[in-house]
Amino acid sequence: MSDASMTTMVEYQIRAENTSMDAWLDEWEKRAEDALHGEPETSAYAAAINVEDETNVLVFERYEQGDRSLKFHMDRHAHTTLIETMGERRMTKRRVMSARYPDVPDYGWWSRHTTADPGREGAIIVILGLRFADDAKRAAFIELSSGHAAYCWESEPDTLIYSGGIAAADADRELDLKAGDLVFVMACTNMAAVDKHSNDPQHIALGPKLAEQGIVLEPKFMRTYRTTGRGFLWKR
Repeated sequence: MSDASMTTMVEYQIRAENTSMDAWLDEWEKRAEDALHGEPETSAYAAAINVEDETNVLVFERYEQGDRSLKFHMDRHAHTTLIETMGERRMTKRRVMSARYPDVPDYGWWSRHTTADPGREGAIIVILGLRFADDAKRAAFIELSSGHAAYCWESEPDTLIYSGGIAAADADRELDLKAGDLVFVMACTNMAAVDKHSNDPQHIALGPKLAEQGIVLEPKFMRTYRTTGRGFLWKR
């Protein structure tokens, strides 16, 4: 058990023969409203569609006091009601994947809470899994990319989230994620902002800098989602 702030993510496939994505989200949104108003330590609880399979929906969650906050969330009456209702209506076909990762301290940012809408529709969330030869190489990458994060904060107002965490355990199902991997999370207002970030000369220059320091990273997965306007990426 840890009280460190963390992100959890769970991806579901809806049972399309029994429900629609809109109906699934309508039911889930009741739970999101309870999390918004009744869970002070739940700082994000947003639904986003997998852009490669639109029958899949990601629930992106952040808990300020780690496992303690997650337990409070799962013990809520609204959570039991959601599980029972979706079970009775057979709305969810399967869990595609799930993972949790405590924050890397002082690494980037998890919100632009003063300037952007936390419940916006159409924002793009990109999640990367990165594996390193050892903890020292991972730490060196984090240090180098932290400097780049500072640049992005000033230069990319449409980059809404730019941070990450260390996987606490191996993920299940579809995700190739092992304990100790770095999970990098970026959210942007739209795909054009994602492309702008990727094509920025400062971003491209990271590659040679990593090579100079002998930092080799092994990308294990990349998943991209589009927010639905249901739930919240942060609280104001």
